[in-house]
Amino acid sequence: MSDKKESDIISDADIEVLTGYKIPTKQCEVLREAGIFFITRRDGRPRTTWQHFNDPLSHRHKDVSSSVIEPNFGALD
Repeated sequence: MSDKKESDIISDADIEVLTGYKIPTKQCEVLREAGIFFITRRDGRPRTTWQHFNDPLSHRHKDVSSSVIEPNFGALD
C-alpha cells in the first residue's frame, strides 16, 4: 500500500486488508458505512480510488464561501 497515487484504483488485495473482509458484499458494506464512494464491478467486488478512500464524501465539508447566496424575500413584505 505504499507509493500509491491518489488516482490509482485500490487493488482487490488492498480492499481486503482495508475492510478486513474477503467477501465482496461485506467489503461494500464497510465502504458504504464509512461514506467512501465506490462502484460495484460485475463480479460484485467494490472498486474505488485512493482519493475516495483518503477523502471520503462523508468527511468533506461544504465550502461556505462557495454556497449560493439567496435574497431575503421576507424583506419585501
